[in-house]
Amino acid sequence: MRPFLLALPLFFLTSTCAQSPTQDGPEQISIQHRVVRPNLLTTPWSELGTVALPPSHSISPLGTPATFIPSASLLDDLVEFAQTVDPTMEGAMYQVALQRLGVPDGVWPVSVVKACHVPGSTLSSLNIHFSASGLPFALDYFVSPAPHDGSCPSETHKSYPAHNTTVKLTSPRQPPLPELRTPPPLTPQGEPIAPVPEKSFVQKYWVYMVIVLGALLISGPTDEPSGSGGGAKGGK
Repeated sequence: MRPFLLALPLFFLTSTCAQSPTQDGPEQISIQHRVVRPNLLTTPWSELGTVALPPSHSISPLGTPATFIPSASLLDDLVEFAQTVDPTMEGAMYQVALQRLGVPDGVWPVSVVKACHVPGSTLSSLNIHFSASGLPFALDYFVSPAPHDGSCPSETHKSYPAHNTTVKLTSPRQPPLPELRTPPPLTPQGEPIAPVPEKSFVQKYWVYMVIVLGALLISGPTDEPSGSGGGAKGGK
């Protein structure tokens, strides 16, 4: 009976360790892609490539570069896409999705670009967003060059090229902490204490005004020379 008791905790320990690697996020994630067009059957997802992930604590809110590994079947998939959906068709879309294991593909995070922008592009960028717990939950996909107004080029090749894809991983930004003011002092009854009214100019400096006024009164008026007395004597 004792060996069974020792094996039981070992089983739970193994089960817990098998679920814990997601704490720092998966080591790599799979990126899927496909082309779709309204009124046509939805094409199945194919693997665009995988992204090798660094430890979650090293992902910066400003973006951390990551390595993108294209799928071995990428070129064959692009040829099949061109045969299924012509990129010059109106409403044709190129979709890139973040595969989530155990989750139906209908709720995968998806980024969409117009299919007509893909043939003339030479570069693509992929931005994967991570939650505070270190798990990917959204992505943005862009191709360049592309028209600024979003319109389809007048001349478009009827093929989907393989891009040199750059990947950036971003973690959530922390909002700035609010600046809290010191609460006003309260009376024992819980009411705010009224501030002391500010003194007027006279209330502040009346002492100096009194001193100056007293000095003027003590000194008295200045003596003026009397010129009228000398003139009278000269007349006599």
